[in-house]
Amino acid sequence: MALATLELVAALADGFFHSGEELGDHFGVTRAAIWKALKKLPELGLEVHSVRGKGYRLSEVLTLLDADKIQSGLSAGQRSNVCEIEILNCVDSTNSHALRKIQNGSLKLRPGQNYICLAEMQSAGRGRRGRLWASPFGHNLYLSTVHIFGTGAVGLEGLSLVVGLALVKALQAFGFSGLSLKWPNDVLWQDKKLAGILIEINGDIAGSCQVIIGLGLNLKQNAVSMNGVGQPWVTLCELGFTQHLRNELFGKILHYQMAAIDRFHAEGFAPFTKDWKLLDITAGKKVELSTVSGSVSGVGQGVDNTGAFLLETETGLQKFYGGEVSLRSATVHKST
Repeated sequence: MALATLELVAALADGFFHSGEELGDHFGVTRAAIWKALKKLPELGLEVHSVRGKGYRLSEVLTLLDADKIQSGLSAGQRSNVCEIEILNCVDSTNSHALRKIQNGSLKLRPGQNYICLAEMQSAGRGRRGRLWASPFGHNLYLSTVHIFGTGAVGLEGLSLVVGLALVKALQAFGFSGLSLKWPNDVLWQDKKLAGILIEINGDIAGSCQVIIGLGLNLKQNAVSMNGVGQPWVTLCELGFTQHLRNELFGKILHYQMAAIDRFHAEGFAPFTKDWKLLDITAGKKVELSTVSGSVSGVGQGVDNTGAFLLETETGLQKFYGGEVSLRSATVHKST
């Protein structure tokens, strides 16, 4: 995306009409240059209204990402443990961007530090198991956090559950209710998907590694951008959220997430087990799990102290771990 296009988005983000002459004077360019930039906005999923005598405005008010406002939601200790909050206008995916920084050596983290990346838009947002995550401009939360763990992959069992639980706690603190969790990486509202988590590991899977924690949250979607999503979904705006509080919400989510990551790093999943079970949508319900070797049906029995999913089957209680299975509801909808 050209910088002029993004500057134009910022100028129109207030939702008011701005004439071509006014915009040209503001940016020091011709009206023709403004018109050329305006024609690129639909590529971002943004609709522009044009009225003779008034000018141009976006069909909706946008609240763009602001690192200072987001960081203000963190405690002093948390701010000291953030090496960078990087905000991107458009990227293929925040997880992919973070991985590239790790691999090219441009990201230097100390133990206990966090690198945080947010984007206004993802051109190739990824969900779990390679699925597409709808990522229009300026609407949702596309967040990746990088944290160093010294325990290897085995010590990361339950991390996606902890991140999901932290998100629910943050949303509850913001006044939302009716939320639930579906193992291993979904946050739901009344059986509709609200958010998803994607954990990726780089480094020594048996020792010190950089863990990329991706979080996608629906704030304001539309039917066009969500076309092809194979399950019921919901947005926070449908639940009463107002977009002008976007940065404040993201700051609160980061606050809860960073606190949860620190505790998980020190104590593992066990301290979170009770709270997670209280929000588990599959507890006591018939479910079907799909594994690399086939599917297994049974009744969900929550999780154990490592975050493993417990399934009561015809042959007894079985445990399943995040990297090996996906969970599908036998009666509600398919998981993504």
